[in-house]
Amino acid sequence: MIRASSVVSGIAAVLAGAVLAGCGSREQWGVTRGKEVYAENCSACHQPDGRGYDGIYPNLAGNPIVRLEGPSPVIEIVTRGRGAMPSFAEQLPNHKLAAVITYIRSAWGNDERGIRPAQAK
Repeated sequence: MIRASSVVSGIAAVLAGAVLAGCGSREQWGVTRGKEVYAENCSACHQPDGRGYDGIYPNLAGNPIVRLEGPSPVIEIVTRGRGAMPSFAEQLPNHKLAAVITYIRSAWGNDERGIRPAQAK
């Protein structure tokens, strides 16, 4: 005899798998959403292609700080600001901060891993 709870658990597992498969990986979501957040909040200064403006706004494409294995320096710059760059910690929620940092760390030839929203504090 099949128990109702076993059937419900099985259906829930299948549905969860289908939802996750349809949404793509968390990393991919971060890159996709991060590109949108970047376009809305960062591209005016750093340009859509991440090249920045010499002597004014640094390039992000191939930037050694962006390409560090550990994301802490980039997180700190984006959340607290640096030089002429404002702090975005109070302007964007953690999930958008994480998405844009993930995008920056993976776009324009940068190939570092993204971050989770909990890291963007």
